[in-house]
Amino acid sequence: MEKPGETAGTVLVAVPGGKGLMSTLAKHGFRVQACKNLAELIKRFDRSTDAIVLRQTTLVPSKTHLLAKALATQPPWSDVPVIFLAKAGSEGKKASQRALQILGDPNMLVLPSPLRIVALVTALRAAARTRRHQRAVRDLFEQREAALASISDAFSVIDRDWRYTYVNKRVLELTGKRKEELIGHVIWEVFPEAVGSEFYQRCHRAVEKQLPDHFQVFYKPWGRWIDTRIYPTSDGLAIYRADISEMMEQQKRLRESEQRLHVAEERIRLALEAADVGIFDYYPAVGVIRWSDRCNELFGLPAGAKPDYATYLNAIHPDDRHIIHETIREVLSPGSSGHYEIQYRALGVANSQERWLEEKGRVLLDDAGRPARFLGTILEITERKLAEDALKKAKQDAEDANRAKDQFLAMLSHELRTPLTPVLMTIASLQRNYDIPDSARRDLEVLRRNVELEALLIDDLLDLTRIAHGKLELRNDAIDVHASLSYALGVSAADLNEKQINIQQDLAAREHHCWADAARLQQVFWNIIKNAVKFTPARGQLRISTRNDAEHYIIIDFTDTGIGINPELQPRIFDAFEQGGSEVTNRYGGLGLGLAISKRVIDLHGGKISVQSEGRGTGATFTIKLKAMETSLLEGPAYPLDHDGSARDSAEILLVEDHEDTARALRRMLENAGYQVGYASTLASARDLAAKRRFRLVISDLGLPDGSGLDLMGELGASGQLRGIALSGFGSDNDIAAAKAAGFAEHFTKPVDWERLRHTIHRLLDGRPPQL
Repeated sequence: MEKPGETAGTVLVAVPGGKGLMSTLAKHGFRVQACKNLAELIKRFDRSTDAIVLRQTTLVPSKTHLLAKALATQPPWSDVPVIFLAKAGSEGKKASQRALQILGDPNMLVLPSPLRIVALVTALRAAARTRRHQRAVRDLFEQREAALASISDAFSVIDRDWRYTYVNKRVLELTGKRKEELIGHVIWEVFPEAVGSEFYQRCHRAVEKQLPDHFQVFYKPWGRWIDTRIYPTSDGLAIYRADISEMMEQQKRLRESEQRLHVAEERIRLALEAADVGIFDYYPAVGVIRWSDRCNELFGLPAGAKPDYATYLNAIHPDDRHIIHETIREVLSPGSSGHYEIQYRALGVANSQERWLEEKGRVLLDDAGRPARFLGTILEITERKLAEDALKKAKQDAEDANRAKDQFLAMLSHELRTPLTPVLMTIASLQRNYDIPDSARRDLEVLRRNVELEALLIDDLLDLTRIAHGKLELRNDAIDVHASLSYALGVSAADLNEKQINIQQDLAAREHHCWADAARLQQVFWNIIKNAVKFTPARGQLRISTRNDAEHYIIIDFTDTGIGINPELQPRIFDAFEQGGSEVTNRYGGLGLGLAISKRVIDLHGGKISVQSEGRGTGATFTIKLKAMETSLLEGPAYPLDHDGSARDSAEILLVEDHEDTARALRRMLENAGYQVGYASTLASARDLAAKRRFRLVISDLGLPDGSGLDLMGELGASGQLRGIALSGFGSDNDIAAAKAAGFAEHFTKPVDWERLRHTIHRLLDGRPPQL
């Protein structure tokens, strides 16, 4: 039976016909594995085996060497006992001797026949105890190996004959050797290059004096810095070696960084001194400020002064001290980077001289999150602030002047436009009279063209102002460029005929539609044609051609046989008020705004306009390039007329106009067209008329003596039954928007074109039922 605390072993049994034996062993608590023959036993043999039981008949002489080989592979700590069940007599004795001879005198016990179970059980229990002790030794070996292997340094043991007796894995990694190349070999034979080295000398000195040693050396064969510790023992030396190449490289880089930092700090110090920048350190816990003499100078303190925080704060202008307090709160708030940049005024302590200062710094916190140190720089910026103030004032003055100019141009436009309206209305009325002679009709046409020309000059001034302020808006639609060119030529037909200009057209572009503002594009074409007429002698030529390029652009060329443009002038030809000198201006007149406006308009369309001329007397070619739609399937006129329905007879229109001439001309034109006109010159009289009569349309000037036409429209149009047309000498985008917001359906800028006004009246009257 087992003793308390003991564990039964695993027993390999190769006994033919031994079922009863195995049953008996199992009853005694042994874990038994039956093997049919020696080959199966050898296969099952491993470190868990506690004992082998063999019968003499199992140990076949020809197979015995295989068992011997298996037993020889055991690790040093292991010695599995073999129990040999021999036959009785001399035969059994001889068999036992042969087994001992072949197996090499292993841990073998011979039990002769007849077998006594007690002897076998006792032997197996002894074997189990031995195996437990062997495994305990194994555990100690493994623990030692694990402990030595865990050493991060390269650890080796050398005996007194300088032979390696132990090396850990790190030694193999460091030396690049295999374990069998080191164990049992003399260190100086393995590494002959080390003979005579510092390591060689220190190892011998440690053995002789029996004193430990520690040193660092660069070992050239390995190309590494090695930290070495040598500890002498009674059996030899224990050596610890560590690769410290990375650490040494870091120390080298650190020394280089410190050297560079020192150089950089010196350069910064010299730069700050050269730039008159003061530097400071403030320790809030003790209220101490340490700063350079430049700071003393900026705050009006003598050189070498050592101020405290109160001195610093008192030297800041009283109106700016809040900046310091707010900045401190901000940099100490959660999430702050700790950096700050502020500007304030300082009053010299000695002389009260006011200076503008710029302070840049950061706060450093201690482990508890409290401010431990403020450090930074202080720079005088008085001259910069004075320059900034002067610049702000100049900018404000320029903006004020620009606003005054805009207001002047708007007022000038109003004052110039207002007298033109009755002139145009009178001319239109006279032209409708079929009884006047042809000579008078031609004179009226000249008057009309010149009045319209003056109105266009006023429009150019206002357009240039809109463009300069970025307020020129485009109302884009699909435009037929060819139709637009034809329309522009039609508008200019009288001028072209008068000078007998020969027009040639080569409209070859297949893709001749683009996305553009029809009115603005028409304005550009008309400007270029008008210039060609102006600068081309009588009976000259104007050729207009179109084509497409590979990128689906439409290219329009206007080539005239005029006076040409000098090469040095061409880069400036699109500048406002540029006409090529006083000689050209005096001879041909004009303001020089048409091409400047055309350039801005084409730019807004994403296109390009350019000019080419060989010089004086060679004519000029203006080229416009616009992105074309990649189809020419769009048909129809570019400028369709508004629907011209018949106005209802006796439709009543309220006309409100304080300018007497304009009112008389408009009233006559409206009455001649068949309308019933109610006339008022003031806001009050207009209200009275509106209360008494049922008007279907109101045409009102915006600037009235006792109020605004905007107010009148707001009152009369509240019901939604009355439409309105605004008349004004002011034509800015804001003016038009204000009129629309008040309820006016249309806005006309004076002078008023009668045909356009007539079509607008028809359209508005046909689109609404009469007021009830």
